[in-house]
Amino acid sequence: MAGAPFQCTVVAHANLRHYLPGAEERTRQAAEGPLTVRALRERLGIPESEVMLSVVDGESVRPDRIIEGDCTVEFFPTLSGG
Repeated sequence: MAGAPFQCTVVAHANLRHYLPGAEERTRQAAEGPLTVRALRERLGIPESEVMLSVVDGESVRPDRIIEGDCTVEFFPTLSGG
C-alpha cells in the first residue's frame, strides 16, 4: 500500500496496556502509508485472541479496516470473569 506517512495514537485499555512501550495506556505510532487495524495490532504484539473490540476515532471497526491518516485507534480486551 502506498500513501503519505502519518501518525496515529494507539490506546490499549486495561490489561492490554502491557503490550505498549513502557506499559503506558497510549502511544504514538508512525506509518509510511495505509495499514490495517490488524497490521497495527500485530506490529504492537497484541494477540488477536486478547482483543474484543477495535475502535477508530470512536467507531467500532473490523480488523481489516484501513487506516490512512492521523487518527486514534483503541483496543479493548476480551472480558472474563466468573
